[in-house]
Amino acid sequence: MATVILSLVTWNNADTIEACLRSVLAQTYQDFEFWIVDNASADATNAKVAALAATDARVRLYPQSTNTGFCGGHNYTLDRSRSEYVLLVNPDVDLAPDYLARAVAAMQADARIGTVCGLLVQSAEADPCVDSAGMTALPDGRFQLRLHGQRLSDAGPLTAGEVDGADGALPLYRRRFIDDLRVDGQFFDERFFAHKEDWDVAWRGRLYGWRTVFEPACRAVHPRYFRPSDLKLRRRLSAAMKQEAVKNQLLLLIKNLEPGRVVPVLLRALPRQLAILAYSLVLERQSLQGYASVWRQRRAIWQSRRVVQQRARQRWSPPEPVARPGADWQPLLSICVPTYHRPEMLARTLRSLGPLPADVELIVSDNSTANDFSEQMTRYALAAQPAGQWRYFRNGPGGTVTSNWNHCLRRARGHFVHMLHDDDYLLPGALTTMLRTLRAVRGQYETILFGVSVVDGQAREIRRQQPRAAGYLPPAVALEQVLTDSSFVRIPAIVVSRAAYQADGEPDPTQLNTDDTDLWARLFARYGLYRVPECVAAYTVHAGALTTGVFNERIIGLLLRIFHKANQTQLLSETRLRRAQGLFFHQFILAGAYRSLRRRDVPAARQVLDLFAVPALRELPVPVRWLPVRLAFELLTRLGLGLPLLGKMF
Repeated sequence: MATVILSLVTWNNADTIEACLRSVLAQTYQDFEFWIVDNASADATNAKVAALAATDARVRLYPQSTNTGFCGGHNYTLDRSRSEYVLLVNPDVDLAPDYLARAVAAMQADARIGTVCGLLVQSAEADPCVDSAGMTALPDGRFQLRLHGQRLSDAGPLTAGEVDGADGALPLYRRRFIDDLRVDGQFFDERFFAHKEDWDVAWRGRLYGWRTVFEPACRAVHPRYFRPSDLKLRRRLSAAMKQEAVKNQLLLLIKNLEPGRVVPVLLRALPRQLAILAYSLVLERQSLQGYASVWRQRRAIWQSRRVVQQRARQRWSPPEPVARPGADWQPLLSICVPTYHRPEMLARTLRSLGPLPADVELIVSDNSTANDFSEQMTRYALAAQPAGQWRYFRNGPGGTVTSNWNHCLRRARGHFVHMLHDDDYLLPGALTTMLRTLRAVRGQYETILFGVSVVDGQAREIRRQQPRAAGYLPPAVALEQVLTDSSFVRIPAIVVSRAAYQADGEPDPTQLNTDDTDLWARLFARYGLYRVPECVAAYTVHAGALTTGVFNERIIGLLLRIFHKANQTQLLSETRLRRAQGLFFHQFILAGAYRSLRRRDVPAARQVLDLFAVPALRELPVPVRWLPVRLAFELLTRLGLGLPLLGKMF
C-alpha cells in the first residue's frame, strides 16, 4: 500500500470535482493512492470520477448506496486502509502541486505531530482572503477558523507552528493518531454526520497529547465563506443542518469536556447555549429535534465520554518498536479462528480483520473433514496479508470445539490470545482499540474483557453488551460476576495472556458445553479481570442455536461442578455463592424456556422449566429479578401458549 491515502468524500459535487481531481493528480509527491467515496450522488459526480479512474490506477471509486455523511464516508476509507498517512480532501479544494510533499515533510519532523494543516485561501487572486490557517480553541468549548476572512496581506508574516486544531477541508493525519483517537472503532464519530466533527477530533487530539502543526508553505484554494452570526444565511439552511448544529455542540461538550474544566467552560458556554435554546423555542422549533436526539442517545454518548476521558488520563506515549516475524517472533496478539465447514462465515470473519498490524499473528485452525473449502477460502481471503503473519492448520478427524480451541492455544506465539470463532467478526477499528489497550495493560493484567455487539444470523444488532466503565475487578468480584450471569463473557470479547492459559490450564473437554464458563471461572479466580468499555466484535446468536439438548440434568450437573470448584477457592462466602447460584441457574433455565416459547414449542419449554425440580436446584433462593418471569413462563406452559414476538429478554 502507498505511504499516503488521499480520502475524498463526494455528494453531488459535479461542478467542482474535476478541478480538485486534477490538482491531486498533479502532486509532486507520487507515493499515494486516491480513494473517492461517493455518497449516492444524483448528479454526474460518479461518472466524472469513474472516467478519471479508468485512466489512472491510483484513483479508486467506492460508490455508496446511501449518504453516509462526511464522517461515514471518510471512516469507510480509514477502516479499510493501513497507509502511514491519510490526507482528507474536500471536493471543492484546489491544491498547489507541492502541498502533499510539504505536508509529509512537516509531519516527519516529530513523532508527536498527529495532524498537519496548510494555508487555505478563498481564491487564486494575488492577495486573497484567508479561509483557514488551522483552528483556535475558544473558552466556551467551540473552535474557530484562524484568520478566516482576513486579507493575506493583513494577516502578517505567517510562520509554521503549533495550533489548536485543523479544520476538515485538507488535514494530513498520521495513522497512529487516527488509530489512537478511535472510540468504539470510529475515528470520526458518525453521530456528527457532517458538522463540527473536525472540532471533535481537534479536542480529542489535544486531550491525548498530540500536536497539530500549521505549515503555511502548504497552500490550497478553498472558496468557503463562514458567517456563523448571519441569521439570514441561517434561515436558508435546511432544517436537518440546523438540528445537526444544535445537537453536535452538545455532543462535543458532553464527550470531551475535562472534569477539571467543567465550571469555567460551562460558565462561558451556558449563556450562548441558553440563547440558542430560546431562539429554537421561539423561531426555529424544528431545531429542538437536536436536543431530542441527544436525549435519545444519552447513554451511548456518556459511554463515549468515559472512553475519551479514560484515554485522556494516559496522555501521549511514543511508538513502541515492533519485531518482525522470524523464528523467535513473539507478537503482541495472536488471533485464533477455529472453523468447521463454514467457509462463507469464515470469509466474513477474516475480512473483518483488515490489514494485519505488524505485532499481530493470525491462526486459522480447521476441523473440516468433508472438503477443503475452508482452506481455499482462507488462502484466498488472506492472499494480501503478510505471509509470515498468518498460518493455516488442518486438524485430524474426530476433533471437537474444545480440542480445536486447545490446538489454537498450543500454536499461538503471542503474548495475548484472542479467540474469534468463524461465525463472529471484528467491528471496524477493533484491532486498533484492542492493541492500544493491550500495550497499556501488558504486565499488569492477564484477562481483559471488551464489549460486543450481539447480532442475529443476518448481522442485525440485537443489543450491545459492554462494561459501563474501565477498571479492574479483583478475583472474588470477577468470579462472582461470571457465576452470577451466565452470559457475562462472550468469547470474542475476551483476551487472555498466553501465560495465563499455560499456567491455569486449557478448556476442560469433560465440561462439554460448559467448558468456557469453567475456564473463565478458573482464570478469574486467579487473575481477576480488567474491563474495557469499548465494543470490538460482533457475537452471533443463531436461531435455534440453544436447543433443549443443552438444557438437561447432565449440563446442570456440569455447571454445579463449576460452583463446587469455586467453593474450593474460598474466595466467596457460602451466602454469596448461593446467591450467585440462584441468579445463574434462573437466568440459564429461563433463557432456555424463553427460546422454546418463542418457537411456540411449549412441551420443550415445559421440559426446560422442569429443571428447577432437580434436587440440587430445588432449595436455591428465587431472585426477585427473575420471579415474575418464572411465574409467567410457568403459566404460559400450563395454558399451552407460546410467547408473543416481543423484544429479546436474554
